[in-house]
Amino acid sequence: FQQPSKYPDFVFTRYMEKKKIHLYTILQLCFFGLVFFVQNYSTISIVFPLMTLLCIPGRLYLLPRFFEGWELCLLDGDDTEIDEWIERKRRSMRSLFFGTDSDVSIVSEAETGPEDEDSPAQSIEEA
Repeated sequence: FQQPSKYPDFVFTRYMEKKKIHLYTILQLCFFGLVFFVQNYSTISIVFPLMTLLCIPGRLYLLPRFFEGWELCLLDGDDTEIDEWIERKRRSMRSLFFGTDSDVSIVSEAETGPEDEDSPAQSIEEA
């Protein structure tokens, strides 16, 4: 365990309590220890594929008892899920500070496309 100022700059270190990060690490080490134990004892090593398979329900049903959904997203989600969570967090903080309840984002015309009535996309949809 390190001094908090020495933690690497990851998304989960910015938004989560350090206690929760350490709990996640301990639970992952327990999963690894169980699988390693089963693998290395020949009398029960036949159960190794089952133990590996049981890690999936452990992640889906056991870990949510200890962590909120957003915490699991930050800890082991893929990059697109994390980016979506960060964007939602920024929008909620923006609405909290500026008092806007709407979920409006500024989008450039290049991203939305032309607004003309004669655009090819509209003529295809109408046909």
